[in-house]
Amino acid sequence: MNLNNFGSKLKFSKSGKSEEKEIFIETVVYLEHCWTRTNVMHEELGIDLWSYEETYYKVIENLIFLKYSESIANLILWYVYDRFDADGKLLGLNITLPGKEPKLYMVKTPSDLWNLIEKINKANNK
Repeated sequence: MNLNNFGSKLKFSKSGKSEEKEIFIETVVYLEHCWTRTNVMHEELGIDLWSYEETYYKVIENLIFLKYSESIANLILWYVYDRFDADGKLLGLNITLPGKEPKLYMVKTPSDLWNLIEKINKANNK
């Protein structure tokens, strides 16, 4: 196996909050794509790759838990894995911010998810 070109298409840059948001959104999009692909392979083609792919998902999930608090990490994973019901209907999520009444949030896009995380972090840091 030749790893000389490994990572040749990767680019690393740290230029602040907007860059972090872009990387977050891109990562969530890719993770969601992988999850959808895994499910399509199983449901439509009858190919069960879960035992093979489970380790990759666990690595990604562990990295998410390293970066974010447990509640935020669980929110991210809910977004990827569980935000739609069995019929494909988008589910809302009740969140109670400190000092506020519970509110139902409809998180449709990775950008919505980012904004909700920012809102939660801001409320928790007050």
